[in-house]
Order: sequence, then C-alpha cells, then structure tokens
Amino acid sequence: MKNTKIISCFSCTGKTYLGNKYDKVLDLEASHFKWIYNDEEIAKDIEKRKGVLDRQLNPLYPDNYIKAIKENINKYDIILITPEKKIRDILLKHKIEYVLVYPTDYTFVSKRAILRGNNSYFANGLKDSFKTWYPDKNEKVLWESEDEYLEDVLIKNGIINQ
Repeated sequence: MKNTKIISCFSCTGKTYLGNKYDKVLDLEASHFKWIYNDEEIAKDIEKRKGVLDRQLNPLYPDNYIKAIKENINKYDIILITPEKKIRDILLKHKIEYVLVYPTDYTFVSKRAILRGNNSYFANGLKDSFKTWYPDKNEKVLWESEDEYLEDVLIKNGIINQ
C-alpha cells in the first residue's frame, strides 16, 4: 500500500477527467459494482445511468468493490473511489488508508451534475449524499471549493504533479 494513494471523492469533483488525463490514475467507478441495470443502453453510459431507478442492487456489493480496490493497489499511483460512508468504514476496518476530497457545499456539485448530463433525480440527491457521507472528525479531508476541481486540490496538496 506504500505506493498507491486512495482518494475517496464526492460526485462531480473531477474523477473521470483525472482518470482520463493521467495513466497512473484509476477512476474506479462504483456503479459498475453496485448496480445491475435492466436497460442495456442506459447501462453503457456512465453519466446517464446515474440516478436511473430501473436497476437492482448487486448482491455482491460492497465486497466486489473492496476486492477491486485491493486488486489495483500498487498497479496505479492513485485510485479514485466513491465517498460512500459504507466503503470508507470498510477501508478503515481493513486498515487501508485513504484521503477524502469533499466539496465545501453541495450546490455547485449539483449544478455540475446537470451540466454534464445527469438527470435531476441524481443532481437533487447530491444534497442528501452530502449530509449522509459527510466526513467524520477522524478522517483526513481535502476540501474542494466551487472554483476548483479534483486535479487542482491534488496538485495544491502535493499528491499529483503537473
């Protein structure tokens, strides 16, 4: 675990952009592991399927996701993961270190969700997620403001170099 940094990131902070830009950064999209979609066309588009209710919880989740995180340690410099509290609790239980990147407010991430094509159900749900997944006092948190993206926060904190 020495070489890989696990970054737990809130929705619409810039995970996909960062994963596409840097070869040694893995955007480990949780929805691949969490949901089984009934519509194959929707299942193919990561952004459109967010907030779609025509889906079923994968009975293998969250174990399949934690397994994927563990399998990719030391294969990448950075693994970007969901900020779900359940996942963070499991990481702590397994003594897997992570840093949480969290928005200073949910409103700007909701706006970003709409701009990138997510439905209003998903965008509006970010308010509840913001409260539910809010950092605990004992977690290492890097705060992302409205005028920043994940890449900015990670560069500012010396986690990635430009």
